[in-house]
Amino acid sequence: MRKLVLTLATLAATASFATAKEMSEMDVNEDGVLSVEEFAAGHSEVDPAVFAAIDANEDGLIDPSEYEAATGEGGVLAEG
Repeated sequence: MRKLVLTLATLAATASFATAKEMSEMDVNEDGVLSVEEFAAGHSEVDPAVFAAIDANEDGLIDPSEYEAATGEGGVLAEG
């Protein structure tokens, strides 16, 4: 059981790291959040209207937790 918990924790940390790395590569001005322009440049294949769906608190920016939710299982940017 302990091994399963450690494996799941490792997977979650790896996914979170990958999400943070992807987001930081798009964050041109390095302010820790994505503007609509940064998001559109990083996701040119995605309809820009998706930005509003990811911006849960409607502040005009995508923060790391919003981006992680969008790319996680069931999120609007989830692969699969």
